Amino acid sequence: MKYVYGPVPSRRLGRSLGIDPLPLKTCNYQCIYCQLGKTTNFTNERRNYYPKDEIIVEIEEAIKQNKDNFDYITFVGSGEPTLYKDLEELILKAKTFSNKPICVITNGALLYKEEVIKALLLSDIVLPSLDAGDERSFIKINRPHPDIDFESVIQGFIDFRSLFKGKFWIEIMIMKAINDSKKELLKIKEKIDLIKPDKIDINIPLRPPLEKWVKIPDKSIFVLLDEIFGSYSDISLPEMGNFYLYSQDFEKELLNIIKRHPMRQNQIINTFSSNNFKKEDIIYRLKKLESKNIIKKSTYNEQIYWSYY
Repeated sequence: MKYVYGPVPSRRLGRSLGIDPLPLKTCNYQCIYCQLGKTTNFTNERRNYYPKDEIIVEIEEAIKQNKDNFDYITFVGSGEPTLYKDLEELILKAKTFSNKPICVITNGALLYKEEVIKALLLSDIVLPSLDAGDERSFIKINRPHPDIDFESVIQGFIDFRSLFKGKFWIEIMIMKAINDSKKELLKIKEKIDLIKPDKIDINIPLRPPLEKWVKIPDKSIFVLLDEIFGSYSDISLPEMGNFYLYSQDFEKELLNIIKRHPMRQNQIINTFSSNNFKKEDIIYRLKKLESKNIIKKSTYNEQIYWSYY
């Protein structure tokens, strides 16, 4: 599989079958907390980055192979999925292959565009992110493409929410000394009140972030979050469970996941052990790939992580 990965365990969606229609690190944001590293294809151009027919073939095959082994079909992965021009057709095809709900995880930057609205209205859940309450913080945290204007993004959220009949959940990434002050959180709350999402998901940088100075906030932040937001969903715990493998090809299967989803070492060991790999062999293979500069190891929050180089 080149464009489809998983099912993978998700903190919000149970087991998610991921569809990734973009080359690695293709995005219109350069978020300071990005788990995939630096945006190498920084663009706001919507086009078909990979052949549409090839993606559709893989979606159908993955759904057949997994049958009832997943809870959601999720468009997410190596960058911003709404940059794929024919996303609407991909969603329609996925709906013909399965009756499982469709989710799109997006930064929300293009929700004001008519063709993006048309595509996402076909989905069951849309999960955009909102990490800032004003233009200054937006530029500092998300480092958007020059064509993207903060107020247009917020208005896009508001307008899309008024049309969308599915579930609209906003995720906020909270970072220490960046957007965790009462002043910054109140600004975000003002925008949330205008948008009126069905749910607020509070996240923290669980995996190694792009910028080393991005840190997890103090646990006391949740007292302030309770005061400001009242009702919200805390998704700040690591996901649990193994990842689905399509073959016994260790390198191919590992890279297919960590290009989109850096993994804790214990996740890798558990996943591949369930496919008859021995722990010593898994560690040896990881070190071998590291020596070739294909993957890299990092220690973050007292956990060992492996990600794509």
